[in-house]
Amino acid sequence: MSASDRRLLAGAPTQRPTTVVPVEDWAPAGIEDLEPTAWAALRDTGNVAVVAGPGAGKTEFLAQRAAYLLQTGLCPWPQHILAISFKRDAAANLGRRVAARAPEHASRFASMTFDAFTKGLVDRFALALPPDWRMSHGYDIRNAPNSEVNTFLNTVAFSAPQTLAGQLGFQSGRFVSDIVGRWNLPESVPTDDDVDPVSYAVREWWRARYLRPGRAEVDFVMLNRLAELLVRAVPKLRRALRMTYPIVFVDEFQDTTSAQFSFLTSVFGEETAVTTVGDSKQRIMGWAGAMPEAVQRFTSTFDATTYPLAWNFRSSDALVELQHVIANKLDPASVRPTPKATAEDGHEPAVLWAFSGGDREARFIADWIARDIASSDRTPADFALIARQKVKDFEPLFRARLAAHGIRVRNDDARLGKMALQDLLKSETTRLFVGLLRLAHQPRGLAALWQEVSATLERVHGATDDERAQQRVGEDLSDLTTRLRAWLQAHPPSTTSAADAVRKVLDLVDSAALRRYVKATAPGEEFDLVIEAFEARLETVLDGSEDWGGVLDEFESADAVVLLTTHRSKGLEYHTVFFLGIHGRQWWALGSDPREGTSTFFVGLSRAAQRLVFTTDRSQRTGPIAAFFAMLTEARVPEVDQG
Repeated sequence: MSASDRRLLAGAPTQRPTTVVPVEDWAPAGIEDLEPTAWAALRDTGNVAVVAGPGAGKTEFLAQRAAYLLQTGLCPWPQHILAISFKRDAAANLGRRVAARAPEHASRFASMTFDAFTKGLVDRFALALPPDWRMSHGYDIRNAPNSEVNTFLNTVAFSAPQTLAGQLGFQSGRFVSDIVGRWNLPESVPTDDDVDPVSYAVREWWRARYLRPGRAEVDFVMLNRLAELLVRAVPKLRRALRMTYPIVFVDEFQDTTSAQFSFLTSVFGEETAVTTVGDSKQRIMGWAGAMPEAVQRFTSTFDATTYPLAWNFRSSDALVELQHVIANKLDPASVRPTPKATAEDGHEPAVLWAFSGGDREARFIADWIARDIASSDRTPADFALIARQKVKDFEPLFRARLAAHGIRVRNDDARLGKMALQDLLKSETTRLFVGLLRLAHQPRGLAALWQEVSATLERVHGATDDERAQQRVGEDLSDLTTRLRAWLQAHPPSTTSAADAVRKVLDLVDSAALRRYVKATAPGEEFDLVIEAFEARLETVLDGSEDWGGVLDEFESADAVVLLTTHRSKGLEYHTVFFLGIHGRQWWALGSDPREGTSTFFVGLSRAAQRLVFTTDRSQRTGPIAAFFAMLTEARVPEVDQG
């Protein structure tokens, strides 16, 4: 592994810091203090498993641990910390926190998703794959639908060797995650003489999608397996990864899949200090292959020390008590957290509202939100509408009823091309484009935004450690915004297409450099898909806007009541949460996996800081859904019929 390859793994070159803080003098930045157990976990230089429930400050703990290790020199220059998250916004959030806590070391903290990291390795080092697995025409990412997997399994069962007849009864819904994901690729494709039922079925899967003429088709499970094979087959690459990243963080570890755990063990199972944070009560990705008892498996395999955090910084005392009732159903040994948030007076912390129909529900809640905003300093962004699934069914009514009060709704689950709106808005490319358009539309009064856009362009052009290059970036940004301003003035939203606007921005920026930057720093993010989604979102907000400022406000909808699924709400918090649809139609799958359903329920209700409103209708409360109502009764949540 060459020095240039090691630099490629780490990203942009970094500048050696000038000072190191003595361990005994280090103090947290941005917060008053950590709880005692968090201090012990932070100072532990071995493998660590931090178990933390909702509101415990898991992301903040990781940011402080990164600052501690970087600023004290326990992670010495030029080594890096690798942080792996499961969601792009979580990875971006952690990266921003570390940059705020330890700005002089931010370039030595790499925060990305599991998928981005493994895809990046395959993209950079694919030529080092063993000959049997080397691609000749590149690949496309495509998840096979369940129907296609089922057809494949039926075909394989029919054509299997006689010695394997009757042994290939795999479930199509779990085949990719549990069977393909657990199979370590051998350096040579096995022959018929070397296969058992699992290796035969998985080999045929790889032959059908990857080992075929033309471009391969892969999903992220397969990319993970290729990356694991790479580091196993190329010892120099594994050594380089361990030298570059002697410290690794993994967020939301309870959702780790078998493939991801296998990769983590292969690459960082030795000579690396691994810190995981998670909460088994919030395991909601079992359908995607999340391992049962992931935290326990990590502590056993990595000989890690467990540190349970006991403080809750998000929710008021009454909501912590409600959360504890549900937590006990998932883990009878769970300890009630200590609330650190101050409760507000003047409202019921948790209540169940029953409605006669969807229109009545949307009208009542919209009126209630409008009155609450008018009588307080709260904004629409303080409110969330969360549902188990099918949030699009709620959107039309709530959008219309809230619009009557001049309040926006942002459906974070809305699809734009192949991206969800939540992912699009978190994309660095999106933030750059919106920032450029805002600076062009409003040339004064946006100093912070100018600095953010300038910093992004400095990273794109590799100018972070070069004062002259930084000056050129600033000059280019001034020229770019001036030219874009003239274009916007000549092209009002009412007569301009989204495609023309996006094309203009791409013409003005160095799109080739931006594409390279995205590929290097966010390998799981397809540049073209972001551009496609950006254009689709822009098209939806152009109608009815008189100026570009209004278009951008509607595009971001930062000051909006957010509508999202429980899965997308993970890691987020809001002053007031409306947990919609506590009935059998939303929770139809609860009976098939009561534990994961209860974990999903727990995740949704624990997003609330001060107020939590459950909503239901007058349908039957028998069957699996009865368990939720029993929990609410046990937690003394009052029910009010709102008509």
